Amino acid sequence: MSGKSKINVFNKMTKTALDEEISAYVAYHRYYQRLIAVKIVSEGNTIADAANILGKSYQTVHRWIKICESEGLEGLKPSFGGGRPSKLNYDQLIELDKIIEETPNMSMKDVHLLVNEKFNVDYSLKQIGKIVRKLGYNYSKAYPKFSKSPEDAEEQLKKT
Repeated sequence: MSGKSKINVFNKMTKTALDEEISAYVAYHRYYQRLIAVKIVSEGNTIADAANILGKSYQTVHRWIKICESEGLEGLKPSFGGGRPSKLNYDQLIELDKIIEETPNMSMKDVHLLVNEKFNVDYSLKQIGKIVRKLGYNYSKAYPKFSKSPEDAEEQLKKT
């Protein structure tokens, strides 16, 4: 193992600013991961330790740290050069995530109708699937339950 890093990431920011940014941007995974890497290194760990913890290469984490050292937190934000902007903004995605979490057994069609009615945005079912997966959910099919089965059917099956 190498020694402690001599890079000072707090040239253009404070530890509290870093902590606030980490708590505010949980949904933006790439930015969040970069903030975590900076946090790990700022607490005295090596870049190699941060890379192992995050499952990234040493060179990638080192690049993030050098960018943070020179540009501050703004340099860590992913900058995508173009593309159509999302029809749902960040706050709407957070609200959609809460609704999906609180409502059990929502199908893609249900989410599609919800987005169309609540946010007045018309996405295709394919795009709704991408959004739902981006929020961390996966598609699972509910299996029907036989109406005449006893309440303790699983227990009876375990006994036999």
